[in-house]
Amino acid sequence: MQCRKTKKPSPAKEIAYTAVASALITGAQYVFSFVSGVEIVTLLFICFSYRFGIRDGVVCAVAFSLLRSIIFGFYPTVIILYLIYYPSLCAVFGGLGHVGQSTFDKYPWYFAVAVNVLLSGLAVLSAVCCGLGLIKISAVYKTAVDVLLCLTSALCAVLCVTFDCLLIAEKAFKKNTGRALKLLTFASIAAVCTVCFTLLDDLITPLFFGYSRMTALAYFYASFTAMLPQTVCTIVTVSTLFAPLNSVLEKV
Repeated sequence: MQCRKTKKPSPAKEIAYTAVASALITGAQYVFSFVSGVEIVTLLFICFSYRFGIRDGVVCAVAFSLLRSIIFGFYPTVIILYLIYYPSLCAVFGGLGHVGQSTFDKYPWYFAVAVNVLLSGLAVLSAVCCGLGLIKISAVYKTAVDVLLCLTSALCAVLCVTFDCLLIAEKAFKKNTGRALKLLTFASIAAVCTVCFTLLDDLITPLFFGYSRMTALAYFYASFTAMLPQTVCTIVTVSTLFAPLNSVLEKV
């Protein structure tokens, strides 16, 4: 496995880049917080940690998790959630930054299986939840949730089919589809991470406040109104914006 070769900045530059990135991501979250369902923080952390590595990504994530509290308030459950999730996200994509492009050009079978499992799993789960009405939520939100479930299922299915077509084109016809396969791989991992963010919140918040079983279940169902649009937004933004943003960061 060939590592990705990038110019390593000096320690002073690393500190400066990390500080600027933390401020920019905090500002981006504040700006887009006024638009429901838009999630840009995941994309920015993915790009930053992929370019600068695990250490800088984790430091940036910790700084962001604490700085945002100045704007949005000091809520213990949110701070705990962010301090667990975002450093973990940066560690994952910081590690992927060491995977060379040659690996994606010769796409390994275990990556292919993992991506198919992730995308098809999300597609089937969303379709089943919609078809069987498993998300017990108020009538006010039911239509919106059903639409979002269908959209999530369709988007994941399209991505899965596109991924398999690109993979076949690479393996059977020797087409150079490595960069597109990498984007879809990252989008798949980011989508699953976004789902895990909500599930982690569904675990931390009820435990912290000592919710009863029924209250915790109601909180779990209500969280889908935030998780689904964020998942769709993450898939779209990572698929379309990762490449140009990464190109910009490579020049830093």
